[in-house]
Amino acid sequence: MTIYTVASGKGGVGKSVTAAELVAALARAGRPVIAVDADRNGNLTRRCGLGREAEVAAVAADVLMGESSAEEAAVPSPSVPGVRIIAGTHDLNAVTGDVATIADRFRSMALDGSDVVIDTRPALDLLSEAALAAADVVVGAATCDLEALEQMEELDAFLGRRLNRHVDWIVPTRYSSRTLLDAETVDALNEQWPGKVTDPIPEAVAVKDAYVAGQPVSLFRPWAKAARTYKRVTARITRTTKEK
Repeated sequence: MTIYTVASGKGGVGKSVTAAELVAALARAGRPVIAVDADRNGNLTRRCGLGREAEVAAVAADVLMGESSAEEAAVPSPSVPGVRIIAGTHDLNAVTGDVATIADRFRSMALDGSDVVIDTRPALDLLSEAALAAADVVVGAATCDLEALEQMEELDAFLGRRLNRHVDWIVPTRYSSRTLLDAETVDALNEQWPGKVTDPIPEAVAVKDAYVAGQPVSLFRPWAKAARTYKRVTARITRTTKEK
């Protein structure tokens, strides 16, 4: 059982996409997976096939507030076999408490030895800190632009200051091989975090289309370059984790 937490202090960086691809990779490897959406926008929930109209007995906020069990909240993914989803909704705004207690409730979501993938909200707040505290593996997502280094420095500093640990993996996203700045950004990330930066994920329409379809891009359009790159990246992250 491994808990992966995907985080960034900024929205729109491919965080939920990366979380969905980790979910898909673990499922492909035959692992039972719980996809936990700790972002009120519910993007991971949607990318795993569960629409807003779906009826569920409980959501992530209920579990994190101690009002429901993870078993009650987890529902099978309509689009990713072997995956159960604990849905993210705007109710997450009401979650309060201390980091240790909420982190324990995140850990309780590892049902029957399942791997867990947590998608956090785009802010380094109480919920994100608790999700990071619960993590065995922290994955940061950053777009290939001028803010990428700042995003990762902020996340890494937060981890060091609050949890005495560091980011395990960095996934550069929205990469264009035709743009010099993108290549320079990836080089800078590799220089600052050697051995922790994955192949960059190319910008692709397929990623957006997969969201509409309610699927990870590696299932929706597996031949697309972004899907093939994500498969390499997530296989590397999950394989290395199992070897440790």
